[in-house]
Amino acid sequence: MRELNSQEVDVVSGASFFADLGKSIGAAIGGVVDLGTSAGGLTTDATSAAGTLGSGIGSILELDFISAITNIGSGIVGIVNFGISAISQIKNKSA
Repeated sequence: MRELNSQEVDVVSGASFFADLGKSIGAAIGGVVDLGTSAGGLTTDATSAAGTLGSGIGSILELDFISAITNIGSGIVGIVNFGISAISQIKNKSA
């Protein structure tokens, strides 16, 4: 019988359950935002940023603080970039 590697142990133990759940919830919320902005004629990607942020929040519940800090930071940067892109598109339409 062979020994499980760390990824296999995580899958068996459900170690990434909360991170995956947070990512799914965040991506769903981001998808709704993207639908709203597309109705206004904008092209945005809130789904990725919100999913990353949600994954980071879920990682806190798993006590995986390195992933939490990394994903929350990346998610926030993505949301700021989303806002900048949306504002830029609005300004370009009115010009």
